[in-house]
Amino acid sequence: MGLRPGHCYCKNVKQRAFTRVAKKVHRRNYVGGIPGLKIRQFHMGTGDRPYTHVVHYVTAEKVQIRDNALESIRVTITRQLTKKLTIANYYMKLRVYPQFFLRENKQAQGAHADRIQMGMSQCPFGKVIGAASRVRVNQKILSVLVDEANVPIVVGILDKCDAKVPGRMKVIVEKNESNFKSIGTVKRKRKMLKDQQEEDLKNEAAKAAGATPTDGKAPAATGKPAPGAKAPAAAGGKTPAPAAGAGKPAAPAAKGKK
Repeated sequence: MGLRPGHCYCKNVKQRAFTRVAKKVHRRNYVGGIPGLKIRQFHMGTGDRPYTHVVHYVTAEKVQIRDNALESIRVTITRQLTKKLTIANYYMKLRVYPQFFLRENKQAQGAHADRIQMGMSQCPFGKVIGAASRVRVNQKILSVLVDEANVPIVVGILDKCDAKVPGRMKVIVEKNESNFKSIGTVKRKRKMLKDQQEEDLKNEAAKAAGATPTDGKAPAATGKPAPGAKAPAAAGGKTPAPAAGAGKPAAPAAKGKK
């Protein structure tokens, strides 16, 4: 059977969804198995450079969005942004996760069809067939970081995605004044990049000092020349004169008188 419309599973979002999955505490597990997630990626674009503006795709009402709808808008937006801006000029993050699971009972074919099994008639849980995310009003579905010149392009792409998701949506444009804290996860990537730059600077300084670039530390001065090395020359390019008595064989010891 094909995919049913979304309103078949979203009659009343206010009711509690008994679709808890507990692997460690089995008595709190309400569903036996869960299907695979259809969303392939949550972070797209380049997140290792600063952007001036952030564009949010926000819900205008409380609604339930299935994972196939989230994957559909993700693929559409990513494809258009990569085509118009290239992958180096934007960063997008999907900010919701499909934590609820949808159930349905097997249906018999033909006229006056009903459920095949009549057991648990008061609470027919059915079989898990998909996942969905329940979002509240003014919750951010996804966020796109771009420069100020590319904001109109992103707004136009997001407006075209209203037909792919249930409910009413809106687009909010803000200045990125919090230095990537508006979407949360780029900070880790920037920290990794900063650590890598610091390590590169240490390696360059170590090469200039004559040390190996792996440890990044210059060898400590011990005051002793390396084995086989010549003594350093004195000022003026002259070798230092040997000490008095140096280079002559020692005199034999005087014999005692008999």
